[in-house]
Amino acid sequence: MAKKNLILLHGALGSSKSFDALVPQLSDDFNLFIPDFNGHGSRSKSDFSFNMQDLVKDLEDFLVKKGIDSCSVFGYSMGGYVALSLALKKPEYFGGIMTLGTKLDWKTQQAEKESKMLNPEKIQEKVPQFSQHLKALHGESWMNLCDQTAEMMLDLGKNPILSTDNISTIDLPIRLGLGDQDNMVSLDETIAFYRALVQGELQVFPNFPHPIEKVDPQIIANSIKQFF
Repeated sequence: MAKKNLILLHGALGSSKSFDALVPQLSDDFNLFIPDFNGHGSRSKSDFSFNMQDLVKDLEDFLVKKGIDSCSVFGYSMGGYVALSLALKKPEYFGGIMTLGTKLDWKTQQAEKESKMLNPEKIQEKVPQFSQHLKALHGESWMNLCDQTAEMMLDLGKNPILSTDNISTIDLPIRLGLGDQDNMVSLDETIAFYRALVQGELQVFPNFPHPIEKVDPQIIANSIKQFF
């Protein structure tokens, strides 16, 4: 039987390298595609600006360029939001979508709180290890990426793409995954969106924090295989 196409979409401030521990668990079962979003990782740029709509178009352009007309998607955090936003417009691209730690309910106050944590000067001063990690992923443009990601969050707070109303129009198998130790995404908001889905599933992972680098890749891989 032919392998399914599976696209792995990274989160904010991440890159395709976010999935290095997951790839060996999935490569025998799927045709894997692991792009860097424009402005991230191998595609980082010092003068680049973007919003969520730009990332959605970037994903669609990637599918067209690769000639992928049907795929499954595992989207971590921001990557899940991008996939669901494209599915809202073009559901025909997808066989199913699984998310992990994706914040779906964006409001102005929450966006302002999250965006303040992305001040690159403060990151450099207070969390130097994290700043070095970001520099290793994105090169000298990591500070610009922080600024642009903060702007994207503020924009989402004012103009969210997804809502419990419009997500109910996506008639695809969708599994919303969340770690019970996730301090960025609440269980309440995830349940609200899960209940709005036509073909929805909810999976809560015990002892999982938000950062994908800190979760067990075997558990995630098993869930992906079971779902798809």
